[in-house]
Amino acid sequence: MNREKIVIFGVGRKYRYIREKYIDFLQKYDIVAYLDNNEDLWETPLDNSIIMPPRFIQKTEYEKVILMADYVKDMKKQLLGLGVPKDKIALWDEFFCKAQQGEFFTYGQIPFHLSAKKRMLLISVELAYNGGTMAIVNAAIALKLQGYDVTICAAGGNDKLIEEIVSHNIRIVIVPAINYPEEMELNWVRQFDIVIVNVFQMIRCACEISCIKPVIWWIHECSHEQVEIYARIRDNYSEYDNLAAMRNIRIVAVSAIAAKNFNFFYKDRIKEILPYGVLDLYSDRNNDVHGKCVFAIIGSVLPRKAQSVFLDAVAMLAKEEKENTEFWIVGNCGEDPYSVEVREKSEKMPEVKMLGELDREHVQEKYAQISVVVCASLEETMSMAITEAMMNEKVCITTDATGMADYIEDGVNGFICHAGDTESLYEKMKWVLNHKEQWKEVERNARDTYEKYFTLDKFGQRLQKVIGSVLEMEL
Repeated sequence: MNREKIVIFGVGRKYRYIREKYIDFLQKYDIVAYLDNNEDLWETPLDNSIIMPPRFIQKTEYEKVILMADYVKDMKKQLLGLGVPKDKIALWDEFFCKAQQGEFFTYGQIPFHLSAKKRMLLISVELAYNGGTMAIVNAAIALKLQGYDVTICAAGGNDKLIEEIVSHNIRIVIVPAINYPEEMELNWVRQFDIVIVNVFQMIRCACEISCIKPVIWWIHECSHEQVEIYARIRDNYSEYDNLAAMRNIRIVAVSAIAAKNFNFFYKDRIKEILPYGVLDLYSDRNNDVHGKCVFAIIGSVLPRKAQSVFLDAVAMLAKEEKENTEFWIVGNCGEDPYSVEVREKSEKMPEVKMLGELDREHVQEKYAQISVVVCASLEETMSMAITEAMMNEKVCITTDATGMADYIEDGVNGFICHAGDTESLYEKMKWVLNHKEQWKEVERNARDTYEKYFTLDKFGQRLQKVIGSVLEMEL
């Protein structure tokens, strides 16, 4: 059987990641050429070939050119100028998804509940231990508690997280082509009453499904100054980058910050805020770790998360303040320059511990040992770490550039510092360390805030209100 001939255009960071993760998939194809615009790479060996300039495409026989980059607009234009037919150019995500069109993998053999209020389908990006995914998982649990039949759908997922979700008696269906739905995917979606699509990355999915079913699109993204997601997705899915394509969608945001970021590109489109809820895992536990106070910053090591600011604030504390205190960085730390900087800086500070990435179960275990949770982010549309910390009755310090800051009164149920301001964070940490007698009241107030706004019952009520308004529009 002849394998399909493909050309890989772009052999940088994205290709290296994809090649490592999807090597078995790529081996199904005959890669006849590697192209790149970086002259320094030309004629460099790669696998059984060499890297060539893009003009080499004119001497190559192929069936598809796969674009391996985050920004592809200029690459498409370049290929069209070299005579490549438009229908032979594909983004990696598009190529990968369409190769698996019509595939469905179900986890949790849970029958549909005939007495349920409505059948809800919740669609998200690949299921992983991150804030966006956990928000949609908590939405599924909240809806189930409200009497809805719930299915979570994603293109892929972490096996342990899938197992965890199914343990809540929630059905999961992995549909690799969900962001490029064609006849089989759309026919499958028709069995549901309402679809909730999670995050801006799923713009194509939200727009396509809104043609056949009521769609609620839940936006979480930070601003284009902090992340490149808006620029990349709008570039890659330009045919959906307009209000007309979204006209049938009820679009809501997790916070005022998330709404502002979306409305920057699509003026006044979001007018409704839908804060998430968090499953209550609180238990009354001793947070004493060998007599030490523990400050923790939780989340992947990224410039936006500002772990470096956290470490600089730690360095400003007096020696006696650090003697009985530990400072934890909990989250994945990669090999990029920022991660290397954070790792090297932490290694010079004996009171700092880097715990790496932990699953939900182990993070929850660590909360028992944490005294103070810090969110130093330059921007965070909410902050799952702070919400969970308040649920766990912890002292919290967050920046004024987070959605959670809207729920915190400085010094009453938590503390607020200025984003990106090391001295401001240092002052809050110092005050907390020197006023431990006031912790109990702050901790109780933090828990009260969780119970007022972020329980799954309160979340379910908010979801029901949005669902009800969507159904009224359909009548």
